[in-house]
Amino acid sequence: MLDPESRMPLYHQIENHLREIIENGTWKAGEAIPPERLLIEQYGVSRITIRQALANLVAAGLLYRKHGRGTFVAGLQDRPITESLANLTGHLEELQLRGLDLQVEVLALEIRPMTAEVAEALQRDPGADGWYLYRIVTVEQQPLMLSTIWLPCDLEIELNENVLKQHGMALLLTNHGIFPLRGSQRIGATSAGPEEARLLGIRAGEAVLRVSRVILGAADRPLVWFRTLYRSDRYEYEVELKRGRSQA
Repeated sequence: MLDPESRMPLYHQIENHLREIIENGTWKAGEAIPPERLLIEQYGVSRITIRQALANLVAAGLLYRKHGRGTFVAGLQDRPITESLANLTGHLEELQLRGLDLQVEVLALEIRPMTAEVAEALQRDPGADGWYLYRIVTVEQQPLMLSTIWLPCDLEIELNENVLKQHGMALLLTNHGIFPLRGSQRIGATSAGPEEARLLGIRAGEAVLRVSRVILGAADRPLVWFRTLYRSDRYEYEVELKRGRSQA
């Protein structure tokens, strides 16, 4: 099964074989894979080699681990969702385009004075009124992200829960004749607080992906501000890298 003469490392050969087993359905979603000792015997390799192959499959989202229980085949709901950084699409819009089963729950929706941070980012006067939206998005029956969103009231858009459960902010703006043209985004990591952890179904203090975004319209006018916390085991960003021409 393995070719010791190949230039491809043994762990990568095992990884490819296990990937085929998963993708052809021999191992079903949610099923525990054989213990490490059996895989070691089957492939005739060291524990380190098996662990490297499994770690790569976990990183690829094809397997996931449960502490004290073993390693399992990931179903669609267990696999991380990857978003490209090259496109200006809303968080909900990106998920809807993929045809994923998602639910939006509005946790808070009201008009209130914008915080200093938000007013500065949106280039409004401190304390100016804005729509404050706090929502949670569940994808494939598992919590994915918590979003805090501010929309300035001077855009004269009325928000309600029914509309917000169906449309992302980018589409909502477009439907009102306000066209998002570009955006500015910052990505970092933070720790989930007790309430955030409860809503996301993770442990308090667990690392989450934090994305702050401002969407801009005509004349670079800021339109909407987002701060979203993603479960780090369920979401990741992808960016295409190109090497520039070498200098003579």
